[in-house]
Amino acid sequence: MKTPVDKTLTFSFISHKMKDVSLGWLARVTFPGGSDEGSVLPIEVVDGHGDRVGKAVLEIFGKSLPVMDGISRIKYADFVKGKHEKGVWLHRAGVEPVPGGLTFM
Repeated sequence: MKTPVDKTLTFSFISHKMKDVSLGWLARVTFPGGSDEGSVLPIEVVDGHGDRVGKAVLEIFGKSLPVMDGISRIKYADFVKGKHEKGVWLHRAGVEPVPGGLTFM
C-alpha cells in the first residue's frame, strides 16, 4: 500500500463525550503524500479545548504509543497491521483512561 503522492490523508479519532471537556481528546494520524510501509506517521493529540496533550499514552492500532507535547508516531506498517483493532484509549497520569473511536470530520 502507498498513499497518493499528491495527497495527504488524515484519520481522526475522538474521545467519547465527557462532562469535563478538558478530559476529551482528538488524535489525528497523518499520511503525508507518498507514504508507504516504511514511513513513520505523525499523530497529533489535543485535549477537549484544542491544547496539545502534554504527556500521555495513546492506545491505538494494538499499540501503546507515547505522547509528548501532543505528538506521537506510528510506523505505517503497524497502522496496517492493527487497522482492525477496535480499542482506542488515551491514558494520562492521575486520570481514568478515556475511550474513543474513529470519526469523520
